[in-house]
Amino acid sequence: MGFLQQDTNNIILDAVLTNEGRKRLAANDGSFRVVAFSLGDDEVDYGVVERFGRAVGREKIEKNTPIFEALTDSNLESRSRLVTVSDPNLIALATYDLSATSLSFSNIISSNLTTETLTVKMKGASNQDIPQEIQDSVLVVSVDRRYMSLNGQIPFQSVDNVDYYNVVGQTTSNQSIFSVNLRPKQLLDSDFTTFGSNTDKTTISTFVRVQGRQSGITKDVTVTLNKNS
Repeated sequence: MGFLQQDTNNIILDAVLTNEGRKRLAANDGSFRVVAFSLGDDEVDYGVVERFGRAVGREKIEKNTPIFEALTDSNLESRSRLVTVSDPNLIALATYDLSATSLSFSNIISSNLTTETLTVKMKGASNQDIPQEIQDSVLVVSVDRRYMSLNGQIPFQSVDNVDYYNVVGQTTSNQSIFSVNLRPKQLLDSDFTTFGSNTDKTTISTFVRVQGRQSGITKDVTVTLNKNS
């Protein structure tokens, strides 16, 4: 849903149940219970504040920001969640460091496929402790299930051609470390003919997305699948 306080003091509200919410409501067995909610600012362009200053920028945001239509897909709704942090001395949020921003797999039509490990490290700014409110202990990893999977794991959800996995990390006060074991699927010549690059039918490009369950931090890793060695 979305809301925005306009200069007329009206609140614009658009709320729908997600697909999962509709499913539980239709079950009529008491499984549908609203126990929490989150807010996001996906629509807000904070560059307006940088261009016009805080006072004018705030007014422009309040009066001119459009409201996104509410979505029934919970994986697309509220990509930029708002968080409350109790530490008054926090000067910067945590960040993600990835061991690689792109990966490449070769000889995908062979049955002898290799596994690549992507390491994701969440660390506090200037080695500060990460506030508990935003420290991730679970990483949500999404992959195109036509091409990729997580080695030895079962997805908790599948939507269209995307599989979603939970990856549990190792946490200390100032960092969380996750190991994502990516494995390509064996493809056929016809797959490269259909889904291959327009300029090179021996390669298929896809990506892996990692997102913190608590922080909402999102990073994408480009993956290239090569037909030949």
